[in-house]
Amino acid sequence: MGSSCDESSNSEQQEGDALVRQQAAAVSSSDTKNMTSTGRVWKLGSYTEFTNKDGLRALFAEFLGTFMLVLIATGGINPRVIDALTKSETAQLFNFSTSFGVGMTVGLMIYLCCDISGGHVNPSISLMFFLDTQISFIRMVAYTVVQMSAAFVAAGLLWGIGNFEGLPDFSPANFDDMGVIQVIVFEIFGSWLMILVTLAAIDERRGHAPSYLQPFAIGMSIVIALLFMGPYVITGLNPVVIAWYIVCGASTHHLWVYGLVPFLGTATAVGVYNGLLRPYGTPAKQIQP
Repeated sequence: MGSSCDESSNSEQQEGDALVRQQAAAVSSSDTKNMTSTGRVWKLGSYTEFTNKDGLRALFAEFLGTFMLVLIATGGINPRVIDALTKSETAQLFNFSTSFGVGMTVGLMIYLCCDISGGHVNPSISLMFFLDTQISFIRMVAYTVVQMSAAFVAAGLLWGIGNFEGLPDFSPANFDDMGVIQVIVFEIFGSWLMILVTLAAIDERRGHAPSYLQPFAIGMSIVIALLFMGPYVITGLNPVVIAWYIVCGASTHHLWVYGLVPFLGTATAVGVYNGLLRPYGTPAKQIQP
């Protein structure tokens, strides 16, 4: 009798344990399903994102950051600087100094704006955040419009006060100097380096606490990319650079590559990161700048 009761008790306990395991598996499966279906969804957004103080501050931060970036970067890479360097013995340092200066300026502008707008200061980065489901489509468009506007304002200001008349033409490489495929490859490679490092630096699944090292890492990725690209492609990884060439009258050159190809590099890099490089097992946290 006692043995029969023990067996019955053990059987009930085993059935109970099995039921608990089934319920746990069902909950886990449901969580996984929900994470897959709702965890990473592209959002359309609404103009109401910018009808409050935080939204307007974000737009101003993007304008200011992009304005300062274009003003400083273009101020260091323009006909006056080139003309001066050709008359000195430091011309060989031009590529390093400009690459380092632009990269560090990007890092500083990200550090300045990141807590307000996310510190994009680059339409390609705004596209990256949208494709990574971290901002809405409306926010991406608004940021892009503000960034391009800031770039033209900065380029116009520099052209107006720089007295560039009579200086050598300084235009991006055209397809007479390099093949279109070569230029596209350089632009995509540089964009991949910038986007992959940026995604890795801000990915909370990697356990990175927000710190000054993230803007530094992103800035250094741009330094390395520009050091590699500089001798071949005289432009950057930010589509807003075309504003300078348009303002100074070099718009007849092949600017479409420098304005559009970085977006192609960004789109493919986001796919590569999320498909192959992102940490698995922890759902992505939605980040709203």
